[in-house]
Amino acid sequence: MNLNCLHDYFIFTSNQDVQDLLIFGQNIDTWLIYVLIFFGFSALAFLSVWFIGLLIERQSGNSIKQPWE
Repeated sequence: MNLNCLHDYFIFTSNQDVQDLLIFGQNIDTWLIYVLIFFGFSALAFLSVWFIGLLIERQSGNSIKQPWE
């Protein structure tokens, strides 16, 4: 099967090719901002879970053991 026609259809040669592309009605710059906000929230959630777990473990009075102990 010859995939050259699909290759030419889906490939972008430069950023200028996708400049006016709209995804769900939003341009690519808007989606990049949404992704950065999402990554920021997910990083905060990840760090808060570890920090809350550390606080709970410290306040329990038991010594913090390493997994290999």
